[in-house]
Amino acid sequence: MALRIRPASMLDLPAMAAIKHDAGLAAWSHILPPAILESLTFLDRWEAAVGRTDARSGVLVTELDGKVVAFAVTRPSGDADALSTTGELDGFYADPRVWGLGAGRALLAEAAAALLEAGFSEATLWTAAQNHRPRRIYEIAGWRVDGAERHRSFGGVEFTEVRYRILLRDSP
Repeated sequence: MALRIRPASMLDLPAMAAIKHDAGLAAWSHILPPAILESLTFLDRWEAAVGRTDARSGVLVTELDGKVVAFAVTRPSGDADALSTTGELDGFYADPRVWGLGAGRALLAEAAAALLEAGFSEATLWTAAQNHRPRRIYEIAGWRVDGAERHRSFGGVEFTEVRYRILLRDSP
């Protein structure tokens, strides 16, 4: 099993869309009905992220035996209360067929390292409060709920997201 993490390219977009689709169906079916999950596409969003030239943003993919199986999107935090030293894990998805194999854990660690290298001293991420599996992964990696919540709606379904935070390095 050969694991490799690298920057994403435009050629990775179809794999990223398939991963997001499959992970969404597997992880969110207790939050959103399949019809809504099928309608959610983020290809334009991921394409814009892959195409960014901003040194503080990036997209990483994990390859397992040469096949893209996970991706992470990092950027400066979009939260109104964020400092310029706060980065954000804006997207994090792994193909359900590799869950439990360590590909996601390795990618999460590499995404945190990329945020640190981009000059951020802390990072945040948002996830649905009911998104239990990824929440466990974040917590094992040292991310902690910071008390912030926001309410979201997709296709008329309301749910709550919680914000996680991690210290990447001590502030100067």
